[in-house]
Amino acid sequence: MTERAAHLVDHVFPNVPVRQWVLSLPYQVRYMLAGDHSLCRAVVAVAMRAILGFLRHRAGEADVVDPRGGAVVIIQRFGGALNLNVHLHALVLDGCFDAGVRFHHLPGIDAADVADVLATIAPTVRRLLVRRGLGSDHEGGHPTDEWAESEPALAGMDSASIQGLLALGARAGRGIRRRGDPPEEVQPAAPGPCHAHQNGFDLHAVLRIRAGCRDRLERVSRYALRPPIASD
Repeated sequence: MTERAAHLVDHVFPNVPVRQWVLSLPYQVRYMLAGDHSLCRAVVAVAMRAILGFLRHRAGEADVVDPRGGAVVIIQRFGGALNLNVHLHALVLDGCFDAGVRFHHLPGIDAADVADVLATIAPTVRRLLVRRGLGSDHEGGHPTDEWAESEPALAGMDSASIQGLLALGARAGRGIRRRGDPPEEVQPAAPGPCHAHQNGFDLHAVLRIRAGCRDRLERVSRYALRPPIASD
């Protein structure tokens, strides 16, 4: 973790602003990605085409010639409780280079911009699943779950972990008891700045690291690269 983060800061990221984009996925999609690395890569490609495409469009509006962006994407497979939670951390250059390799800062983004990017990602991921026979383009469709058929015990534990449920014991299928949880009637907070949620997909892009803040960029890189040995 530490060596890889130092390498990224010293040899990969140019000295320009970097924004962290975090994409969380619906439970069903997390379950599909858990055992399919090829599908993970395909979802990463969908997300990055949308994010980098958004930045190129912004640069084009600012008359940047042949704008190009860049990013490093880390697939995390766990959540803060060490539960199974496949999601993406993308450290994206917060701007674009032009044809002369000169960096152009772009106007700041807001929740509406993030929502527009997510509105591209979510249906594209759904179409990807349909093409691979893992989703349905009509109501009531249920794709075959080969993992559950071949390894029902492991598949059941995966599914429970993703949903925050107990897989085994007398309380199997029920929620995990946690200290300090809010009452059930309390509604979750609405998305804040640079944050959007749509049909189980969640995209967060609040964290921006200014150019020159290399120590902070390294800390964020270590966080994204951390192994599953401690909670958030």
